Amino acid sequence: MLIEDGTGSGKTAAVSDENRLKTTSIISSTEHHINHSDGLSFNLIINQTPSYSDPSEASGDVCFAYIKNTSEIDMCLEEVNIRLAGTAQSEVVKVRGKNTGTPTGGTNATPANLNLNSGKQASGTFLVGNELTGLTSGTELDRIYLGSSNDISNFNFGQDIIVPKNNIITFWASTLDAEIYIGLMFNYHTTETG
Repeated sequence: MLIEDGTGSGKTAAVSDENRLKTTSIISSTEHHINHSDGLSFNLIINQTPSYSDPSEASGDVCFAYIKNTSEIDMCLEEVNIRLAGTAQSEVVKVRGKNTGTPTGGTNATPANLNLNSGKQASGTFLVGNELTGLTSGTELDRIYLGSSNDISNFNFGQDIIVPKNNIITFWASTLDAEIYIGLMFNYHTTETG
């Protein structure tokens, strides 16, 4: 029995004198494959100072970023680069999912494709603002604790956060009037695409 090249070149696989198949393999992470081969890896820049538009109504956390996946392919949140700016000394950023409602306020943001040879755009709604209203708080998925200002930290979602079509992820702040920078890295990936 011959093992032939599946591309139709007519080449067959070689076997050593110990009857072992001779192979050379290339190994890369799923994330690298999605970025390099599929061009579906992105970075969303969020730079906001969460605060209440009406301080007299201040109560609880403030939503400052809203992401809704509109792709048929799952959105996978990988990690964030995050820091506090200015004189703020601490902040808790809450990542929440399964929010409902219609966001009010904020502006549209465009995630950057991390493969400069890809012309693909991220599929979704990406809103950022000092205060986004009209949403339920949803289910808390993770908390990111930030310390002293201007120290950038890398926070990896240990299991990734999978956001299927029409699902929503939001970011909330508890200590207000502190400027927060986030670089959110994500890709589009399903088990069928590798």
